[in-house]
Order: sequence, then C-alpha cells, then structure tokens
Amino acid sequence: MRAHASLLYTPALRVASVAEPGRMRADMLVLDLEDSIHPARKVEAREALADADLTRAELPALGLRVNTIATYDGLEDMRFLLDADAMIGGVPVDVVFIPKIAGAGDVAVYRSLLSRTSRPPDVCSFIETVDAVENALEIAEVSDGLCFGQADLTAELYAPSEVYLDHARARLCAAASRYRVPAIDTNSFELHDLDLVEAQCRAARSAGFTGKAAIHPRQVDVIAATFAVGADELAEYRRVVADYDSTPYGFAVEKDRVLAPPFVLRARRMLALHTADADTVS
Repeated sequence: MRAHASLLYTPALRVASVAEPGRMRADMLVLDLEDSIHPARKVEAREALADADLTRAELPALGLRVNTIATYDGLEDMRFLLDADAMIGGVPVDVVFIPKIAGAGDVAVYRSLLSRTSRPPDVCSFIETVDAVENALEIAEVSDGLCFGQADLTAELYAPSEVYLDHARARLCAAASRYRVPAIDTNSFELHDLDLVEAQCRAARSAGFTGKAAIHPRQVDVIAATFAVGADELAEYRRVVADYDSTPYGFAVEKDRVLAPPFVLRARRMLALHTADADTVS
C-alpha cells in the first residue's frame, strides 16, 4: 500500500456525490459502510454501492471501510465485496479498511476471504481498541497500512487520557515504520477552523503519521498541504542515496549535509513509501 496524504471518507449512501469527474481532490476516496451509516440503513448502503457507477469519477484510489466481521452487517459487507469481486461501480477496490480488530488473527480472517477475489485489495487495519494498541506490532506485520481510530479508542476509556492517546499514537507509528507501511491519522471533527485542522496535521506528521483522514472536502487541501511529499523532496532523497552510493566513505561531511547510513536508510525508506522505488530499500 502506497502512502496517501489525504483520504476522504464518504458515506456509502452518498456515493452518487463523488461519481462525477473532477469532484475528488483527495488522494483516496474511502466509501464508508461503518460509522457513517445508521444500523437501520446498512442494507440500503450496500445496495447503493451495488448500483453505483464510478467509471467517470477519475478516482486516484478507492477504499472501502466495512463493519467488523464480528457483526451481521460485517459479514454481509464481506459477502457483498466477494460477490462483486472487490469492484464497486466498475472500479476496483484498492484497500479494505477493517475496524475493531484486536490482533493479527483478525486480519488473517479478512485476508483469507479477500484472497478469493481476482485482485485482492490491500488491508489497512484500524488501531482503535486497547487490545489493538497493545498488539500494534503484530498487527502491522500482517497489514498493508495502519489507521488510528481515536474516537473509538477514547470510547473504551473512562476518560480521554491524552497520555494514553499519545502512547497509542507512538505505538502505531513505530509499528508502521517497523514494517514499512503507511500510518494514517484519525480524522478531525473540526469543519470550520482550518487553522486548527492544520495544527492537528502538523502534530500528526511530527508524530510519524504519513497521512490523515478527512470527513469533509474542505479539510482535504489543508491535509494535502501538510502531508504531501513533493517532487523536490523526493529528488533530494534520491540524491542522498546516489551520492552515498558513489562515495568510498561510510561517513562524509559535505558543505550543507552529512552523508551517513542512518540518513541514507531514511531516504531509501521514504522513497519506497512514496514512490515505486521499492528496490532502493535495504
């Protein structure tokens, strides 16, 4: 799974709102069957996806968040996805986002089911339970990406402890980097104060997240501006790798930088995460 700076979550019932060309500015559209759909309308939401046509939407990438397979609707979501051969509206689903997991065994169930499709989507796991926080490393090992679900995690606690939430973020980001997968920050519920959204984005990137979820299109540009890795930054990573490979020294001090194995390793990893340069990583 490549790193995406901005992921716009859209309720499955509103799939028609993103079906026209030019509507999608985010790096990935994530159609949501979970929290944004009332329990009484889950069947209607699946029917909306079955009837959708996304062939003109020009989507850069498509994701689907399902309900937990521990529920009836989660089972029906997976049945729908398998019957559709992991296609929605004529477009392949690139990533399935799985919520409420506790450990690596949960991820294995989804992978086993999705392996029956002709083009199995990647699996991105939500770290949004206390068990998932404790098992973040083993979950990351079998996932293609990790998402932070702060609201659901907070609901498990007696109080929204910032100390514990920072601990959870650190475990998620460390686990994601350990296994070279993207780390996606929780969405912001702030819809009007974009300065606050920007501050949240900066804090998340500093913590090690590689992208952030959005729940409204007006959040997308701020998220993209913070998390997008531009051509100049990628070119500098390539320069670091090339210059180090061409020097006979293991450590070199230049006019404006130091070339040393830790910095080169970071450059290789960032290239693998944000480009097709996977073969540059060692």
